[in-house]
Amino acid sequence: MARVSRVVLVADDDSANRYIVCRSLRQANFVTIEARSGQGAVEQALRFRPDIIILDMNMPDQSGLTTLQQLRADPCTAWIPAVFLTDNVHSEFDRKQAEELGLSAYLFNPVQPDTLVAVVEGSIQRSSDLKAG
Repeated sequence: MARVSRVVLVADDDSANRYIVCRSLRQANFVTIEARSGQGAVEQALRFRPDIIILDMNMPDQSGLTTLQQLRADPCTAWIPAVFLTDNVHSEFDRKQAEELGLSAYLFNPVQPDTLVAVVEGSIQRSSDLKAG
């Protein structure tokens, strides 16, 4: 039986980071969609309904937290697991807010490809298990 490709939305304003993340995921047989901003991520999520979203915490138009809040507020995207991928350590308040919004994981750049793929696969599986149970 053929394996169904999973779709990952990667939202990052840094083109080099976006390239590295997308390349790692495509090598693991994921389909990737890209966004360069928080608002772009919301639009792409509504359009494609990915299996998971990887969000940069700091984008020029809005923070990853604001983007995640918008995604959670819409019933069409509220269920999509999300992972923050960032260069910086953020405040405890930001971390707590992210947890309250159902963030699946917090990763730091540069992320190792095998770690990225494992976190993405695990987050998708947990989300599927929650929907089924």
